[in-house]
Amino acid sequence: MPEDYMLKEAIEAVRQGQKVRARDLLTRLLRADQSNPTYWLWMSSVVETSREQVYCLQTVLRLEPKDDAARRGLILVGALPPNQGVSPQPLVRRKWLVAAQPEPPQGIKALWANPVVRISFLAVMSLVVVGLILAGIFGLGGGKKSAQVALRPTRTPGPAPTFTSTPTSIPSTLVVEQATPVPVETGPTPLWMLLEATYTPTPIYVNTPHAISEDFRIGQRAFGRGDWATALRHFKNASLVDPSAADIQYLIGEAQRMMDDNRAALDSYNAALKINPSFAPAYLGRALATRSLDHNSDISEDLAKAVELDPNYGEAHLQRVAYAMQSGDLESAQSDLEAAELLIPASPLLAYFQAEYALQSGDREAAYEYARKAYDLDRTYLPAYRLLGEMALANGEFATAKETLEIYLQYAETDARGWMALGQAYMEFTGPEQAYSDLVQSVLKQDVDAALKAFEHAQALDEELPGVYLYRAATYLAQDEGQDAVNDLMKARRLDTNSFAINLGLGRALLVAGRLDDAINQIDSCEKLAQDDTQLAAVYYWRALVTEMHDSALTAVGDWQALLALPEDTIPAEWRRTAESHLAALTPSPTATRTPEPSSTPTTSLTPTKRASVTPTPTKRVTPTLTP
Repeated sequence: MPEDYMLKEAIEAVRQGQKVRARDLLTRLLRADQSNPTYWLWMSSVVETSREQVYCLQTVLRLEPKDDAARRGLILVGALPPNQGVSPQPLVRRKWLVAAQPEPPQGIKALWANPVVRISFLAVMSLVVVGLILAGIFGLGGGKKSAQVALRPTRTPGPAPTFTSTPTSIPSTLVVEQATPVPVETGPTPLWMLLEATYTPTPIYVNTPHAISEDFRIGQRAFGRGDWATALRHFKNASLVDPSAADIQYLIGEAQRMMDDNRAALDSYNAALKINPSFAPAYLGRALATRSLDHNSDISEDLAKAVELDPNYGEAHLQRVAYAMQSGDLESAQSDLEAAELLIPASPLLAYFQAEYALQSGDREAAYEYARKAYDLDRTYLPAYRLLGEMALANGEFATAKETLEIYLQYAETDARGWMALGQAYMEFTGPEQAYSDLVQSVLKQDVDAALKAFEHAQALDEELPGVYLYRAATYLAQDEGQDAVNDLMKARRLDTNSFAINLGLGRALLVAGRLDDAINQIDSCEKLAQDDTQLAAVYYWRALVTEMHDSALTAVGDWQALLALPEDTIPAEWRRTAESHLAALTPSPTATRTPEPSSTPTTSLTPTKRASVTPTPTKRVTPTLTP
């Protein structure tokens, strides 16, 4: 089997200390089979960071829970405590032999062992050597002129010198590879395999006739493992050998785009199109680089050109899906999504965009399934981690959400939306409505601190993301810090004026801050923003509680009655019980009359009861209107 042979080569490379070669071979094996624990175990020995090593060993345990080698490795790196039931390795017991006493020397050896004899012999030999040297200097040839003698070269211990043939002359602008390249750390290494980018070049397009050079091959291998700088250097060298190859210019642009040098990438894509105007990947690359420079740019023409030149270009169809969904054109997105499904059915990119499409279409269950599929198809496709984390979050699977998002943010530290989602996972907020529905559980102090740090990180990256302020304010409310919550929600409302969740949250924050008049006015304004009965129920519930605190029994009675008049499936059971008990205290009848209109004459024999500490727990969430 080719895999067995490649694994043997990888193991031999590990034993020889050739980590780069071993990592390259194991990467290829893992791409072919990510469920093989042996590959992951050997990969753990050649990755560059402890974080990657932990990930490899944890993957081994997920695939093979009884693997003691992986457990011992995790214990050694501190990822597992030592009391995990791992049997220690047996001690290697060596049989130390006592050296036998040597026999006494005999004959010449016994004579040489005598120090007097040994010193006398060395003195005589020294005189002989000196005499020979003097004879060589003054000559023994009867006054003849001595000939010049070339001294023999000194023999230096070590390996024999290596000779190379004369190199071929190349232009002076060629970037020469250093004998021992020193890697420059610019952040965490991508999951030691190719983190599939928005578009990964496929062999079908690397077919422009050109002289295949060693630089080109090295560049391809470097590109395959995500080493963009090395790939770029070698592709540039290869372009000097064959400047008429469109695919090399295109690959230069891809490497530059992966390094976020989009302006240089545009020049390279244009150079490729100048050489070959029918080279479809260059149109796609140019579209993506243009979009990175300006998110509002119109790239539809380049995307259409790529599909026109090659209707079987699955990646181009997928990028048209992404562009259409950003514009809200779900119909066009569906058409390209169906085309891509026929062309590249096993692509993790396809599953990822299917999940995004299902999410925008309102089918969260399908979105979660597709997100899992994208994750399972390629554990190195980074965007799938965030999507899977967000879907787990929406479904209340907080442990999965935290684990997935933490891995994602190790490699995508500048993603504000990812940090916001991680903060939600720490606080166990499934969505905007849940953050203000009294489902906030008592959380550990470290969870609150971790959530606030995540939200602050997200805000530092993107100050225009209203969800950051929304969820951070909910975290403040969980700690009864009303004014801090008010400050954040005022910022959120400026960014999203018509969000029901933000406006209702502001009313609750004003209540916690003790500003009752402002709280009543704010919650009143939410009634016109409510889009369904579940949101109306939230308005009636919170306004009734606030007005009771404000000694407005008449308004409170009307809101409790209006709440009970709504369809039963739109009201949390706990809210219904609270409304019934409060009505019993505010009206003379033991059973509250369920009418949506308040009574015209309030009961005068009862004093309204203040219920400042009521905190019912709803079981049904309000439908969110905010999409952070």
